[in-house]
Amino acid sequence: MNKHKKTAPLDNLSGDLKNWKTMSGKDLYYSAFYIEDPRPLLKRYMPVIGGDLLAGCFSIAMAALLVAVSYLSGLQIDVVTKSVFFGALALSVVFSLAKAQVLAGRTHWVWIHIGVYLICLLISLPAITYRPNTYLYSMALLGPLVGLLILNSNRCREMHQKMLEIRHKREAIIATLKEQGRWKWW
Repeated sequence: MNKHKKTAPLDNLSGDLKNWKTMSGKDLYYSAFYIEDPRPLLKRYMPVIGGDLLAGCFSIAMAALLVAVSYLSGLQIDVVTKSVFFGALALSVVFSLAKAQVLAGRTHWVWIHIGVYLICLLISLPAITYRPNTYLYSMALLGPLVGLLILNSNRCREMHQKMLEIRHKREAIIATLKEQGRWKWW
């Protein structure tokens, strides 16, 4: 009897699977692999996810180009190319890993996004002393500011809260499965 009470949340979760013969392929896939249907979530939050990702890539690229044109202009071209490429690559990897963690529900990783935007902004600001191209300089300043604006938007904050709720649901289901001895992954 006690074991039956513990499986009740899992039975409610997969209640739609009992009707699997009448479900469409997409609905069957989503009900079997996701805690919540991701289609409304993607519809609501994809502009924020995409905008933040594009702003991050644009900020890193413009800051790297501005560094190459201004700070490292006196060095040999192969040294400049390698250092700017690997620096931008490292910053992009950190940014994308933080983005994946934020989408997994670990909202404190958003501080890494803020740090990347601030690094790009603080690298770009003093480059005015080298008199770079006005368009390049303004784009290098505009990219991080737009990224910070996206992170501060209401929809982005709502997305972070929703991802945290989904993570808590996932952890509760995993804890229930571990209690029952049905958890096979870790």
